[in-house]
Amino acid sequence: MANKKSKTTDKFRFKKYQEIGSPDAETDHMLETVFVEKDALVALTDMLSQRSILIGRTGSGKSAILKHIELHQERVVRIEPEAMSLRFLSNSTLLNYFKANDVNLNFFYKILWKHVFVIELLRLYFSYDKKKNDNWFKSLKEKWERKQNPKRTKALEYFQKWSEEFWVDTERRIKEIENIVQKKFEKEFGIDLNYFNGKVSSNVDDQTRIVTEVKTKAEHIITEALANDIHEIIKILQEELFIDHQQKHFIIIDDLDKEWLATDMRYELIGAMIEVIKEFQIFKGVKIIISLRDNLYQLIFSGKNHKGGQREKFKPLYADLSWSALELKEFLNKRFFLLTENLDIKTVFEKTYSKGIDGFTYMLERTFYRPRDVISYVNHAIENADNKSNFTLDILKRAEIDYSIDRLQALEDEWGENYGEIRKIFKFLYSKHNGFNVRNLKEDDFSEVYFEENPKNVFNGDLKTWVVQWQKGHLKFQDFVKNVLFMLYNFGVIGIKKDSEFPIQFFYEKNIDLDVHDIIPNSKIYVHKAFYSALKINVKELAPDSY
Repeated sequence: MANKKSKTTDKFRFKKYQEIGSPDAETDHMLETVFVEKDALVALTDMLSQRSILIGRTGSGKSAILKHIELHQERVVRIEPEAMSLRFLSNSTLLNYFKANDVNLNFFYKILWKHVFVIELLRLYFSYDKKKNDNWFKSLKEKWERKQNPKRTKALEYFQKWSEEFWVDTERRIKEIENIVQKKFEKEFGIDLNYFNGKVSSNVDDQTRIVTEVKTKAEHIITEALANDIHEIIKILQEELFIDHQQKHFIIIDDLDKEWLATDMRYELIGAMIEVIKEFQIFKGVKIIISLRDNLYQLIFSGKNHKGGQREKFKPLYADLSWSALELKEFLNKRFFLLTENLDIKTVFEKTYSKGIDGFTYMLERTFYRPRDVISYVNHAIENADNKSNFTLDILKRAEIDYSIDRLQALEDEWGENYGEIRKIFKFLYSKHNGFNVRNLKEDDFSEVYFEENPKNVFNGDLKTWVVQWQKGHLKFQDFVKNVLFMLYNFGVIGIKKDSEFPIQFFYEKNIDLDVHDIIPNSKIYVHKAFYSALKINVKELAPDSY
C-alpha cells in the first residue's frame, strides 16, 4: 500500500531537454496529436467558400494547417516550389529578351500555372491511373467528333499531346511551353534569340518602334500558341469532370517564401498564381490552397511588383490566421497534457505574480499571440525549470533573456528580404525609457544610418528609399522618423499611442486602424514586452499611461 501511495503522489518534474514541441510544423512530432482546429481550416476545406490563400505572420501555424489538410483529405497533392526546379526560368533567353523589351510576362506566367494546375488536377482525378486517363481522352474525343465541334476537337488533340507528358516532372513541361513560344517568336521575327543580348536596337527611335512590335507580337504568340487551347481545355474540365462540390480535390503549396527562384521573378510568379487560383474557382470540388507570409503578400501586391489584376478583387480569397488568448490556452494545455499526463496551465504557471498577473499572462504579453512564440518561450522556461514542476517568476525571467534575443533575430529573418539589415534601425531603441515621445527623437539617434556609405547595399525596399532621400536632403528627418516608426509598428517591435485620447495599439490587436500620418510629435512609443530584455528597455520610469 505504501508503494502505491508513493506512486500516485509523485509529481512530474521538467527535465532540461524536454520540449512541448518544435517551433516549426515540419519537425513538430506533437502536431497532429495536439492540433487545434481553426476557423481558417474550416473555410479552406469548404468547397463553397472562396477562401484559399492562408495569410499570417511567421509562426502563426500556416504550415500546420496545410499539413493537416494533406493528412485528412482523401485527394490532395502538394506542390513543392523548390522541387519544381524553376531556377532555369531566371536564365531563360526568351524571358530575359522579353523583359529587356518591356513585355508584360504576367500573362505568360499565368499560362504556365494553368498548365501545371490542370495536369495536377487530372492526375488527382484519375488517381494517377494512366490507363483510366487515356480512356477518358478517347471517349471524350469521340464525343466531340460526333458533335462536329472542331474547336473542342483541336483542344483535345492538344490536350492529348500534353497527356503523354502528364507523368514527367513539372520542369520538363514548363520548358516545353517555353520552347513552343520561343520557336514561334523566332519564326515570326526571323531571328535567333541566342544571338541577342538585351535591347533590340541602340537607336532610340528604332528602339521605341521595335519594342512596341516585340510586345505586340509576343503577347499575340503567347495567346495563339497556348492561351486559346488551355481556355478550351479549362471549359472541358468545368463541364465534364469537376462538376460536384462533394468530390473534393486539393492542391496545396507551402514554403513560397523560400528562395526557390530569383526574387523579382518569384514575386511575379506568385502574383500570377494567385490570379489563376481565383480563375480556377469555376471548378466544383476543387481548391488550390497556398500559404503566404504577411510580409511576402505585401511585397507581391505593393503595386510596383505585381502587373496583374487589382488586389481588391482577391480579398475574398484570403483567410487571415490569428489566435486569441483562449485558443492559445487550449493549444498549450494539450501539449502540457501530452508531455506530463497530469499538468495544465493552472498548475504549471504559478497563480499570481506582482500586480496580480498570473504566469501565463506574463508570458503571453511577451508574445505576438502566435503558437511559435508560445512554444519557444515555454521550451526556454523548461530549460530553466531546475527539475521543478511549475514555473516561478524567476524561471520565466531567466527564460525571457534567451527568448527575447530569439524573437529579435526572428524579426530580422522575417523582414530582411523586405528591408535589408534592419538591426541597424533597431539600435536607436537600446536602453530607451518606455513610453517616449516622438518629438524627443533626434538625428543623433540615427547617426549610424545617416552616415552609412552604401545604403543601397545595406537596405532594401522602402527603407532604402527613405535612407537615401534623407541623406540627400530630399526627406525631412521628421518624415524619416515617422516612416521608420510605422515600419517598426508593422514588425511588432513597438506599439503606438496616437495621443492622450487613444490606447496603446500593437499591430496584432487591430482595435484602431493606424496610418503613418497618425504619428505626431506628441505620440508615445512603447516597445513590445517581447523585446524588453534584448533591447535593454528601461521600464522603471514609465510614462503615466498604463501598459
